[in-house]
Amino acid sequence: MFNYDFQLSSGDKNKGTVYLPNKESENIPIVVYCHGWGGNRQLWQITEKLCEKLIAANIAFVTFDFYGCGETGGDYSLMTYTRWKNNLSDILSWCAAQPFANVNTIGCYAVSSGSTAALRLASEDSRIAFIISVGTCISSHIGMSGGGPAKIFADNCVELLSDGKKEVLGVNFGVDFYVDTISNAPIYTIKNIKCPTLFLQGLDDNPYRCADAKMAYQIMQYEGSPVTYIEIIEGNHVLDNVADEAIQHIFNWFPFLFY
Repeated sequence: MFNYDFQLSSGDKNKGTVYLPNKESENIPIVVYCHGWGGNRQLWQITEKLCEKLIAANIAFVTFDFYGCGETGGDYSLMTYTRWKNNLSDILSWCAAQPFANVNTIGCYAVSSGSTAALRLASEDSRIAFIISVGTCISSHIGMSGGGPAKIFADNCVELLSDGKKEVLGVNFGVDFYVDTISNAPIYTIKNIKCPTLFLQGLDDNPYRCADAKMAYQIMQYEGSPVTYIEIIEGNHVLDNVADEAIQHIFNWFPFLFY
């Protein structure tokens, strides 16, 4: 395996890492890892195992830090899912320009809040060839211990519109975050996604993520999109407690795309 770090020269100047079968790799599929809320691009448990198996199958793995995270950095309170969607778009453009890329087979392995960015982009950008969505977020039901962004906005609308801030998951956000999260949630546009999509959902996840994954699948199925839904009974939010089973499901699904 050959790997190296990179940094974009535009946008939020996201930092990333490429993992290749070898230094001379050319014209191969790419899986782009979209990490979740407050995460980063570093390999851990399931992503390390996934990377190893992808490399063995002659598939590149690209990880990167969204705005506000990891080595990309930035003020997390200025994060919005539109910003993350644009970060992913910039990463796709960079990947497509690399000699190792098969531009027709660049897809995403997106976890939790990373799935929000990936699903939003896929609804408007045909460059995404496939999506694997784990702990799916298509509604505004994140941080539900505080009622979720929609309720927080409703309860504090005047304060937020007057430049106030309210907390979600330990971060104080202004009105831009709330308006973006609520009005642009993927549930409104997921019907437009036409690339093959796998919703891989752990049933030990919280009920909001389980519901979002099922809704996403049913909406896309109704629209006739190429979509698959798989439940893992004991799987947690990120499936790291059932990593081998989750990766096997992914590779049982991959042949539909590559072989």
